[in-house]
Amino acid sequence: MNRFFLLICFFMLSINALASSEYKEKLLPKFASTIYDRDGHIIGFFYKGKFRIYASYKEIPENLIRAVITAEDERFFEHKGIDPLGILRAAVTDISKGKVVQGGSTITQQLAKMVYLSPKRTVERKLKELALARELEEKLTKKEILELYLNYVYLSNGAYGVKAAAWVLFGVSDLKQLTLAQCALLAGIIRGPEYYNPFKHPVRAKKRRDFILKKMLKAGYISRKEYEKAINEPLTPLEKPNKPKTAGYELDLVKFEIARKGLVPYNSIFTSGYRIKTTIDEEIQKFAQEILSKYDQKYSEIHKLEDLQCAGMAINKKGEVLFVVGGKDYKTSKFNRAFQVLRPIGSTAKPMTYLTAFQNGWSPLDFVPNEPLEIPTGQIDNETGEEKIWKPENYSGKFTPFIQVREALIHSVNVATIYLALNFPQKIRKNMIAFELIKKDSPFDLSYVLGSFPANLYRIIRAYSAIQDNGILKEPYVVTEIRSKNGKIIYKGYPTIKPVSDPFSIQLIRSILQDVVKEGTAKRISYLTKWFDVAGKTGTTNDWRDTYFTGFTTSFIMSIWFGRDSYETMWKGATGGGVAAPPWAEIAKELCSKYGCEQFEPPYEEIVKNYPLPTHFPEEEMKEAYYDELINSLGEKADKAKIQ
Repeated sequence: MNRFFLLICFFMLSINALASSEYKEKLLPKFASTIYDRDGHIIGFFYKGKFRIYASYKEIPENLIRAVITAEDERFFEHKGIDPLGILRAAVTDISKGKVVQGGSTITQQLAKMVYLSPKRTVERKLKELALARELEEKLTKKEILELYLNYVYLSNGAYGVKAAAWVLFGVSDLKQLTLAQCALLAGIIRGPEYYNPFKHPVRAKKRRDFILKKMLKAGYISRKEYEKAINEPLTPLEKPNKPKTAGYELDLVKFEIARKGLVPYNSIFTSGYRIKTTIDEEIQKFAQEILSKYDQKYSEIHKLEDLQCAGMAINKKGEVLFVVGGKDYKTSKFNRAFQVLRPIGSTAKPMTYLTAFQNGWSPLDFVPNEPLEIPTGQIDNETGEEKIWKPENYSGKFTPFIQVREALIHSVNVATIYLALNFPQKIRKNMIAFELIKKDSPFDLSYVLGSFPANLYRIIRAYSAIQDNGILKEPYVVTEIRSKNGKIIYKGYPTIKPVSDPFSIQLIRSILQDVVKEGTAKRISYLTKWFDVAGKTGTTNDWRDTYFTGFTTSFIMSIWFGRDSYETMWKGATGGGVAAPPWAEIAKELCSKYGCEQFEPPYEEIVKNYPLPTHFPEEEMKEAYYDELINSLGEKADKAKIQ
């Protein structure tokens, strides 16, 4: 019988606890979502209106609880929401003044006022406050009341709730890190948030803090030693309030991904107090922004430009975004040019043509024509009435009868690339779709092999991720985890991969892109190869409007862009190798210093040694000469057929 009675009691208590918890949840205000970088450091917040960060009761240190009770309601754990002694004391003061001056409110009454009532002091409001306080005490535990109270209360400098205040006033993200003195200061501010503002009125704030510390000592909450240490502590380690960052190029990417993938309802990120962990390396983010802004300013001053802009983005081998820079200064332009704009990408697209060639049996040692070329466009010139003819040019303005395939890519030769593309244009198109540079329904013409189609750094990096990793394409992503304000996992991010090419063809491309850095259009940054393997491709669009460098190491893929929002020429001679590659190299050194960069596998020498023998020659005499030379170099008397 006794056992049955105990089970019933336990069941009833469980129901009451559940009801209490649900009731508390309904009373909680809206909270900011906190955004963390890959190392767990706070990089920003998403919120609208009041800045609050949710703190559960278990997060709140005992010293803070004791300080608040000492400052606001010494008999909190003894009364039932209304303290007759406090009311009597307040009434005497009010009668002597002839108006309502001192509330004498308990913490529960203050909570009732914050949740339900206006701050206006009237007898009618006071009666409502008393009734609501009794209701709160009936439906909530003392701990729940304290939790609500400490999440609602205003603590100066735009901070609501103790966790937001700890961040704004002290730069502390974990309440357990608060010192005793800081707990006492927070408790003291409650009585007059602006009057005791430690940044505006430090003398008043310290006097109030020390008064509360003395009361805590007298109440036996702290020892004499703790008291002495606390009163000698500075008010705050900050020179000015820690303003919560709510936007930035990296934070905008987080919002973009949440909205695009529907990870949680978009508007809820401003009100639900999520804890959002990202892949961003905030140290690298700041460094990359600093470097790109420095180069932007340098180029702008030299060439007298006012609207030059920059952008950059990097992912690691998993597809995790390490940084994203959308412009030279977020304060002056929030437009994110890394993923919110589509512009021609120039020679950045050329590896798609050469990869297609290798997939179809061509060798880097093969030869293609490099003579002037005229291609009918099918379009009629309105002035002449004749069909328009496309006459592609090489950047150097020079032509040769032929050129080796690898040399054509190393030196980014336009006409040779088109000659090569004429062998399999639709297969190139399929590769561009597979590598997600263009969409399935996109138009396609031969100018696409020279990068005339629009894309952005996000798409470029995604495509190059497959060249970096033997044909495995990675979708860039930035959100790795979303937790509720109570710590429950709502979303878990993970790499999205797909195979898009055979490894051998990719390795052939990679070896040539290494040569681009060693001796080609990006040789300006060849010094990096003394320390680690680097491969990449420059890109420059018509009339020097856009400059790109996209490169990779064993650890990351990164793309850099410079151009003008007006889409006008930057300056004559602006190239990807001269403009975008130098800042790429500076950021790459920092990335490699932190994450390590090694030698590609298989190594360059092994890939080159195993290049397929050439089979494409513009002239038969070339073929004869090539194989004669090859036989001599091998030191063999084998006939040409055996070598072939």
